Amino acid sequence: MKKKQKVDITISLILILIGSLILILPIFNYDNILFLSIIIYTIYTIIGAIKFLILKDTKDIEGLYITISSIIPLIISVITKPDTPRKIALILGIWIMLISISKLKKIDYYHDRHDRMWKIRTFILGLFILVSLLSSINLAFTNEVVIFGYITLTHGILELFDPILKTLINHA
Repeated sequence: MKKKQKVDITISLILILIGSLILILPIFNYDNILFLSIIIYTIYTIIGAIKFLILKDTKDIEGLYITISSIIPLIISVITKPDTPRKIALILGIWIMLISISKLKKIDYYHDRHDRMWKIRTFILGLFILVSLLSSINLAFTNEVVIFGYITLTHGILELFDPILKTLINHA
């Protein structure tokens, strides 16, 4: 297994763990969704920066794109301090759009190299957009902390497919 695949699996497992932890927050009556959104954007910024720094010699700059895509809604959230679920959902929608653009760039990279993974990444991107938009719409009408858990958990699971399938394709 290559270094990039190990890093991708580790990051996916971290996202799954974070998503699972967020899903249990309502048990402890935690409901500060603004603070949680800022924490999520910060975590994604840090994870993207670490991924970029570890993989910078492999010409994979997806980590840089994720860092930039996550720092923009982080700055917007800190500056505007959204007070309604709709404003938080709007910022979440901006973040989803930016992350999707970075994933689309990765799909284009695979397509240009005539790698079969572009079809799988396109399917994963479609699922990510669908789940994230539905969660964002749900967040606009309810102030639920659990929604960030669903998005993070789903994102971690979807990101886990890429390195596992790449390993299986290379060893087949």
